[in-house]
Formats: sequence, C-alpha cells, structure tokens
Amino acid sequence: MMNIRYGTIMALSMITFIVVTMSIIGAILTATPSMAQTPTATPSTTLPTTLKVSTDIITDYRPVVARLESSDTATARARIAGIITRLDIDEGSVVKKGQIIATIRDESLNPQIAALDAKINGIEKQLAQYKTELAQAEQLFERGFVSTAKRDQAQTSVDITAKELSGTKSQRAALQAQRSKGVIIAPADARVTNVNVAQGSAVAPGEVIANMATLDGVVRLSLPERHAGHIKEGEIISLRLPARGGKTHQATITKVYPELRGGAVIADAVVDGGLSALVGERVDVLAPIGERFALRIPKSFVTTRYGIDFVKIHVGEHIIEAPITLANPAADTKGFVEVLAGLHDGDTIEIPGK
Repeated sequence: MMNIRYGTIMALSMITFIVVTMSIIGAILTATPSMAQTPTATPSTTLPTTLKVSTDIITDYRPVVARLESSDTATARARIAGIITRLDIDEGSVVKKGQIIATIRDESLNPQIAALDAKINGIEKQLAQYKTELAQAEQLFERGFVSTAKRDQAQTSVDITAKELSGTKSQRAALQAQRSKGVIIAPADARVTNVNVAQGSAVAPGEVIANMATLDGVVRLSLPERHAGHIKEGEIISLRLPARGGKTHQATITKVYPELRGGAVIADAVVDGGLSALVGERVDVLAPIGERFALRIPKSFVTTRYGIDFVKIHVGEHIIEAPITLANPAADTKGFVEVLAGLHDGDTIEIPGK
C-alpha cells in the first residue's frame, strides 16, 4: 500500500514538473520574436558630439536713445476765408490722399453768384432783343428802307451784348471756382497729428487746418551726434520701444542726411513689418560701437550645477569638466553663448552625457 501511494505521488510530481516546464518554454517563445518578425533598425542621424573652439569677430551694440519722426509731414491749409462748416478729422485719424477732410463756406460768395445769375439772365434777354432788331434791320436794308449805318448799329449792339454776357459768365465761373476752394482734401496718405481748428470757427486764407505725418512705411530717427560714424546706409539695426513692453523691431537704414539738426544725426529707416508708434516717441536704437574677438560656443555644450557653468574639455587622452564664465547665461537667437574665461582658442569640447 505504501508503495502504491509513493508511486502515485511521484507520478503527480512528474506531471506537474512537465506542465510548469512547458509553460515556461511557451512564455519564452512568445516573448522572443522570430528572425522574420524582427524589425530592421533605422540608422539615426549622428549629431556632432565634439567641437573645436575658435575665435569669432562680433559687433558690440549699445542702446542709444532716439526719437521717432515721420519721414515727411504734410499740412492742410485753407485757401479761402470763411467758416468751417464740416470737419471730418481728429487727432490720430488716418486719411487717404484726396479724401475730403473739411469744408469752408464763404458767406459772401453766394450773394455775388446770385447777383451774377440775375445779371446773366437780363443780358441774355437783352441779347435776344438785339438779335431780333438786327434781323429786322437786315431785312429792311435789303429792301432799301434803312441805311447801312442803321444796320451796323444793330450789329454792334449784338456784339457788345454778347461780349458782356461772356464776361459776366466768366465772373460767375470764377466765383464758383473760388467757392470750390473751400473743400479741403488730404494731400497724401497720412495720420493726423494735430487739428488746429474747430467746426464753426472762422479761418483766413493760408491758415493751417491740420498737420499730418505721412504713412509711407519709413521712420525717421534722430540720433546723438557721437554715433554719426557708426550709422551707414544699408545697415540693419534693432529698434526697441520701451513704452510698448520693450518690443524689438528690425530696421534697415535707407538714408543718412548729411546735415546735423539740433546736434543730432537724422536717418531714415524701413522697419520690417511696419511700425505703429507715436510721432516723437522715444525709441532705443541698438547702435554698433565696434568689433572685437570672442569665443562663442553652443549652449548645448554647457552644463550648469549649483550656479556654476561647466564644459567637458579634451585634455590629452582624458576628458575633464572645467568651470567657465559666460557673458550672459541666456543664449542668443542662434543658440550660442559667449565665454569670457575657462576656454582657449583651439580647445576641443564635448556635449555633456556623451
């Protein structure tokens, strides 16, 4: 009996061992992909891990306080005396060339035109009568009832009256042209900077109605005289508007005026994308002050720990981490930082973690 039990236990143990072994083998076969199903590894692009430090020539810039001006100014003036009956502009308004901005009415012109209209009407009726008399005189002259002098007198009356009518119509046309001068139009595409009159006010000929700054995409800079040698045509400069959150714009110098004005250099610049600012607003111009040699490396080669910057430098067959001093911890637009100390021209550095 004991032998039977022992045999039974051994048989069960053997079966359990076989089942567990087969399960393990199946799991291994399932987890291991076959050679046919193994994906082919795509070779990745190898980024450069080392860099030989070299000296670059960089240009130093210094912010210079300047003023924004319009490249050209325009004025709208009154051409006749009268009363402002219409005023469609205000400070800050943007106008188009030829747009009506104001209307001046001369109260003395309408009565004069009305008087001439009445005079013209009377002359026309008188001329018609003279023409009738001339036709009758010619008929009677042909029949021999009137003399040549009588006919010539009728012809002279017609000619004089016709010329009087023509002169009166010219006077009326002149008054109408003068009245049309009361319409003030914008001389150019511009922004109104100052309105000198109000609706209902009286103005004289030549009086300035409004001052305008043209909108041609060009700004005029007024720079201190000491920077005259650094501003050149075609040079790209940076403009920073302190009053607008320090927003920076790129501009190209298109013209440098040969004459100083008030101890300042005047230059025209075209701003990329345009510039919406107030005329006379202060702006910081990043003006070049000279060139120098500098060591510049990508920011990705620098590691910062506990406020200290390190780079990996090749020294013989070894690589060591050396502390460096940066001019500015923030990288420029190209991702480079300037190294003041800790590196020399010709050193080889390595990307951290390689």
